[in-house]
Amino acid sequence: MGAGAHDEVDAAGAQVLMRRLLLPLVVLLALVAAACGGSEPTAEQVSPDAVVLAASKTNEAGSYKADVSGTMDVAGQSIDMSGTGAFDAAKQRGEMSYSMNLNGVDVDMDMVFAYPLIYMELPPESGQLPAGKKWIKMDLEKLGQEAGLNLDQMMGAGQTDPSQGLDFLRGVKEVHAVGEEEVRGVATTHYTGVVDLATLGTEQPEMKPAIDQLVQQSGLSRVPVEVWIDEDGFVRRMKQTLEGSGSGLPMNMTMTTDLYDFGTDVSVKEPPADEVVDFSELTGQN
Repeated sequence: MGAGAHDEVDAAGAQVLMRRLLLPLVVLLALVAAACGGSEPTAEQVSPDAVVLAASKTNEAGSYKADVSGTMDVAGQSIDMSGTGAFDAAKQRGEMSYSMNLNGVDVDMDMVFAYPLIYMELPPESGQLPAGKKWIKMDLEKLGQEAGLNLDQMMGAGQTDPSQGLDFLRGVKEVHAVGEEEVRGVATTHYTGVVDLATLGTEQPEMKPAIDQLVQQSGLSRVPVEVWIDEDGFVRRMKQTLEGSGSGLPMNMTMTTDLYDFGTDVSVKEPPADEVVDFSELTGQN
């Protein structure tokens, strides 16, 4: 086989690898934004008001910093990840720096969120980008259609930040106070509860499309939730677990999100156009 043929095969292989690694990541981002869950330790049952009010107050802060860590298996693809960043929920802008292991491949990357676009900066040694390009641009709406998901609906109002799960806490029931715990050195009360998705969709009509999509894709009807709230009434941590298959992709996800520095100034700029390549070009989907 000649050098040209080898290059063509290598390019095709790179496209397949890129597609297998990045598409599950996009699904992960949607699920992190849309789902919330966790374990249910036995504890004293209390009114859900503390959790509901804390979720509202945290959302009203508008901006914050976030640290995330978690694992995910979706459609046979595995992801381990950790990241830190800052978000402005009102403007639907944010940025994160991640360290990941995607199907055994270690990847460090920066991401810029500018809904409905996400930009990913891969390290130069990845060898996946054309000369002079540093960033991959992904359109969530297009990729959601490709994956068989309506990411716009799953993300509710279109926010792509980790606190989207706060909206689901509006429908929390069966709340228990587990005890007092510290989160990043801050005293908090640890709560658990359950969100009935059908009831939440009825009580919060603006969220119904997102909830219907989540139910269809995951097969879930009730979602256990776990949240840590500080003395000022802010949500400091959410531990999220989502397991199911429904009519969509088989998935198993655990994600922990820490929120802090509420009201922080967040300045996000999209990458220069001449440094960006569209995801569809890399996967041959033009």
